[in-house]
Amino acid sequence: MSIKIIKAGVLATLQDGGRKGWRSKGIGGGGAMDIFAMSIANYLVGNDDGNAVMEINFPAPEILFQQDAIISLTGADFFATINETAVSVWKALFVKKDSVLKFKQPVHGTKLYVSVHGGFHAENWLGSSSTHLKVGAGGYLGRALQKDDIINFNKTDFSCNENKILPWHISQHELDKSYLPQNKIRCIKGIEWNLLDEISKNNFEKNEFIISNQSDRMGYRLNGKPLLLQQSTELISSAVDAGTVQLLPDGNCIVLMADHQTTGGYPRIASVIKADLPKLAQIKPGQSFNFTIVSLQEAEEDLLIMQQTLHEIKNACHLNIKKYL
Repeated sequence: MSIKIIKAGVLATLQDGGRKGWRSKGIGGGGAMDIFAMSIANYLVGNDDGNAVMEINFPAPEILFQQDAIISLTGADFFATINETAVSVWKALFVKKDSVLKFKQPVHGTKLYVSVHGGFHAENWLGSSSTHLKVGAGGYLGRALQKDDIINFNKTDFSCNENKILPWHISQHELDKSYLPQNKIRCIKGIEWNLLDEISKNNFEKNEFIISNQSDRMGYRLNGKPLLLQQSTELISSAVDAGTVQLLPDGNCIVLMADHQTTGGYPRIASVIKADLPKLAQIKPGQSFNFTIVSLQEAEEDLLIMQQTLHEIKNACHLNIKKYL
């Protein structure tokens, strides 16, 4: 059972929830940029959390299905078509053998996830199937997917005579709770917050930041009104995490993302809350947003809400797919 990449995209990789327990060795967690969308992609097709999915950017690959499959598309909307018929994101789809999945144009978002019932076969490295590009391990040969790559997946028992949308999906209400308002990113104050001068502290929340084109899976570089420290300071490299907002020497900021390093020496002035990292991951370069500082209690409560939402969606999707398998 397999798919074939018949046209390569830009940095399409296999990803899962990331590696746990290796930061002390200098190996970051990696994994999907949008954990919320990745998780739901798996749930919609009846998979568990650990299955690898395909993370796609635009321009996106074209994919030939060499066997019947149940798939889902979540996250960004790239105007997907199957055999030139438009299909929606956040739904489960049955795809017939020899069908071709294409993506015509970006509508919104930056990271789209493709899952398949049974899960893609991916190399496991240090407990995760996520592609680690620098090491060249995990995922599919440790690299981005290329033309003529063939990725196997486990057999789907369900059969159908035509491509069709299956009758369960994620409601717009649930999506709005996680992704709106798009231009508001919440964070908590970082360890070095008080190194900022008072004007910069105020400007951090008042001014817009724009995601630079010099952004990738390691970090989103931001353009905005420069922030200043009270005085020049040299710091010892310390632990950082996905969502850490560091102040660069030129006064601009960078938000560390999935493939971030494990330590850094720039001031950690804030940290994006975990519940808002999926939303940040979907903001395009050139788009603007504002930071809003919230309490640690709110950050924890919203993370628990997101985890509870995912748990409920998982249970509901698994009950639905059992009726078809």
